[in-house]
Amino acid sequence: MIGRLHYATIAISILLVAILLAASKIVTQANLVPIKTDLSFYDLKDPEQIKNLNRIHNVDIFLTKKTQLKQTHKLYRIPNTIKQITNPLLVITPGLLEETRLYQLERGNLQLLSKSTRYDFNSAPEFMAFQHSYNLQNITSKELYLYVEHYRETSPVVEIWEYETFNRLDNQYNQLYTAIFFGILLLILVNVFFYLIIKRREYLLYIFYNSTFLVFLMGSTGYIYQFPALSFLANNKNTQFVFLCLSMYGLYSFTQAFLSTKKLAPVEHQCLTVFRGAMLLYFITGFIFFPIPQIIVNMTNLTLVLAFPLYVWLVVKLLRRSNRQAFFFSLAFALLILAGVCRILTTFDILPMNFIFSQGFAIASLLEATIFTLGLADRVLQLKTQRDTAQKEYLERSQAYELQKNFSTLLNNITQKLHTSKSQEYETIVVSTFLKDLRKRIKFVSAAAIYQMDDKIHIYTATSQERQKYSQVIRDNSLQIKRLCDLKAPKRLEADIIYEDMFVIPVTMRRHEWSCLILEVDDDFKPTESMLDFLQHYATELTRCLLNIESLRLIKTKAETDDLTRLLNRGAIVERLELNLVRAQRNNDDLSIAFLDVDDFKNVNDTFGHETGDRCLKNLANLLLEELPNNSLIGRYGGDEFLIILPKIGKFEAKRYLKIVSEKIIPMIVENQTCRYTISVGVSSLKSDTKDSLQLIREADKALYVSKNQGKNQINLAK
Repeated sequence: MIGRLHYATIAISILLVAILLAASKIVTQANLVPIKTDLSFYDLKDPEQIKNLNRIHNVDIFLTKKTQLKQTHKLYRIPNTIKQITNPLLVITPGLLEETRLYQLERGNLQLLSKSTRYDFNSAPEFMAFQHSYNLQNITSKELYLYVEHYRETSPVVEIWEYETFNRLDNQYNQLYTAIFFGILLLILVNVFFYLIIKRREYLLYIFYNSTFLVFLMGSTGYIYQFPALSFLANNKNTQFVFLCLSMYGLYSFTQAFLSTKKLAPVEHQCLTVFRGAMLLYFITGFIFFPIPQIIVNMTNLTLVLAFPLYVWLVVKLLRRSNRQAFFFSLAFALLILAGVCRILTTFDILPMNFIFSQGFAIASLLEATIFTLGLADRVLQLKTQRDTAQKEYLERSQAYELQKNFSTLLNNITQKLHTSKSQEYETIVVSTFLKDLRKRIKFVSAAAIYQMDDKIHIYTATSQERQKYSQVIRDNSLQIKRLCDLKAPKRLEADIIYEDMFVIPVTMRRHEWSCLILEVDDDFKPTESMLDFLQHYATELTRCLLNIESLRLIKTKAETDDLTRLLNRGAIVERLELNLVRAQRNNDDLSIAFLDVDDFKNVNDTFGHETGDRCLKNLANLLLEELPNNSLIGRYGGDEFLIILPKIGKFEAKRYLKIVSEKIIPMIVENQTCRYTISVGVSSLKSDTKDSLQLIREADKALYVSKNQGKNQINLAK
């Protein structure tokens, strides 16, 4: 909204500029021209020309020590033809001339009729203050002379107009300046509005600079006298000087904030601070000295001139860094400085005093205000973009953090399930758990995780029926799916109507040719960009888990397997016992365990060697796997001891199975010698007062020792 309002303001300003251009053409119409322009004059610095004024007895009034200090001394003779003009008006430009005086010749002496100075604030000017003017209507019968003095050499333009004609021209200038100042005021008010909304310091400094500059500009043109209540703001030279200093102070402050010089150009920032201090000092002198001495005015002008190279250097430096604010700044001040230079050159008679060169500075001021408003709008939009980007990054980081937490919880749940499941069920557990969690977030019918590795396509779904369906999807659309995965473009399949509800989410993973998550969705499934990011992240985690299952399977098997017998090791079998005990107690099922020990195993090692002892343990492990029920869990507890878990089996049935094992032990032949060995077993079972797995192990261990003490090769039940 703010950006649109800014650009609407710019459009209004451009419209105002168009109005100004149209007004300039009206001002320069051919019928609005003076009646007389080539007035003869005497240069009072030339002694020879002074001799030609011998008919004027008091010509010495122009040759005093005070007047001799001036660089321009010209005496114009008003022609007698003005008697033929209705309501003649004498107009002298430029308006910055230090002083003009109108005399009448009476008995050989010049008598002062009226005078006008550059800072004549005794009354509001009748016309715009671009000139000195004298109404000659009631004094045309006299022989008139005009004296012009200025502190530097200049060639004033002295013209005689018909009053009504000049009044029309002045009214058009008035309308022109009304458009200019109204445009500047509009931009100030708009920026006040934006400051109240945005609270950016740059706006406040710009408002201060442009407001004080507007007052200075209105005072220097005389336009401010159109508003009598405001005329006190330009009623003397000091007031004009004070507002000039204030506006320049505001300009330097605005420059520092707008161009971020403290951060981007610290040395130039300090220089601008010095210039700010100088303008503040000149501002104070405007209240101390009255009227303000010309030397202080010259020092102020010199300070402004010295600041110009600094501005050029600063803008060039920042433009080389591709600073966008520097572009707006350079464009605005290029116009203003160009208009200012042209205006100065006209005062030195280097350029002609036409409409463009004389009024261009005011028009450039409006353009400058317009460009700065555009620059401020662009800066705010940049800051808004940066803030939005930062907020988006923060939101994405927050979402990523939350997503990571969710994935951590999800992966922990999967790990716990895998820990108590058979390795052949791993893929099914991972896919079903992921899709169950995904269904809480996104509505879909079914899904499949798919990847290709080593020319083999792997398809994982929640059910076998869905796997068959997606196998057909892959067969019919493999090229399109692979292309979407290569392009990394989530998209619906563009195929027959039976596949139009399939949405492919590519996944970027290593170690395989391509992978994706395919969702069967409804017709109204229209994912947002954030949803697609989430789905791709989700699919990536799912695929990563599937790819890591084989490694997990190997790691888990290695961590839980006894190297010699390939049975569960002690830690794994004890953990399985705890889980089965909890399950049996919860479901009120039978549960038996058996402690098995090889009788006189030390004698086997001592007589036949440790290699034979290892063979003995391996053969016994294989026999247990063959003869015990399929749901049995067998682990090597340590040395020649084995712990056996028999779920849903009572102690008597357990004893029967173990008796079969004992009877089927076959002696080993070692170097033509027979190595016989037997086993002793202790069996315990779950009872109502069983507290934990340790109690079961202790009871089975006691029964084992009973078997040992009663002569070995026996199976005893715990009491």
